[in-house]
Amino acid sequence: MKILGVLLRIEWLKTVKRRAFWVAVAAFAAFTTLPAIERVRNAHGNPNAVHALPESWPDILGTATGVGPLFVGVLMILLFAPEFTWRTARQNVIDGLSKERFFAGKVVVLAGLVLLFMATTVLIGVAGTMLSPGDGGSGFLRSSDLSYMIGLALGLLVFGSAGMMLSAHLRSSGSALAILLLYLFVEEAIARLMLGTGREALRGATEFLPFSLVEDLGDDLAHYPGVLAEVNTDRAERGLAPLAFLEVWVLAIAALTYSASFLGRAFLSMRKRDL
Repeated sequence: MKILGVLLRIEWLKTVKRRAFWVAVAAFAAFTTLPAIERVRNAHGNPNAVHALPESWPDILGTATGVGPLFVGVLMILLFAPEFTWRTARQNVIDGLSKERFFAGKVVVLAGLVLLFMATTVLIGVAGTMLSPGDGGSGFLRSSDLSYMIGLALGLLVFGSAGMMLSAHLRSSGSALAILLLYLFVEEAIARLMLGTGREALRGATEFLPFSLVEDLGDDLAHYPGVLAEVNTDRAERGLAPLAFLEVWVLAIAALTYSASFLGRAFLSMRKRDL
């Protein structure tokens, strides 16, 4: 526990001194605040638009599922990759910190970013409901809402761990950012090609591609079966095929597997290569 406190202090001092950290957090807060303001405004102007808990959790969490994972991935790169170009990683090891403990410090940063972005989303969203008229249903948090929260957290974790892997391998924030952003377009093209073959096995495999997986975890329909049933009923009336998602626990296991793989590769790269 003592070494954990030391790592927390070291990483905290590094992080708060980085302008990129504050810019990213402020930008993310703005992305989540603007929709919250619009929901509060609608609730005051339209008596039928109730913005209260627990019914509003899908709206609150949905504001972060689109940009949140990308923010965490980019920020993790900006906080980790410069450690190599600035030689601070090497200096930390010279000062007595092992490679393993240095890497553990970055894992602590990743966990902290996931908690920070989750807390920002929840606090801003809940504040919006407190400023809105009307009452919600019974309870504060339903099982489906908790499932959606976990899905958002896993999406943040997947992108953050991917950012760590790219940082450890490329050791350049510019290159790592370029690869991360390029991959989003490459995966989309690969998914289209796989779907275009018409083969059921390939069609199912596209759901396990990293970005597609994060998208499904961040889709409220995957966590709210009742809403999904209503949407599919409407689609059936319009002659459209129903939407379907894998079980949330399957998506969660796949996300954790990706995160463990990304972190493992980052760790091995750090151990084998000279700082």
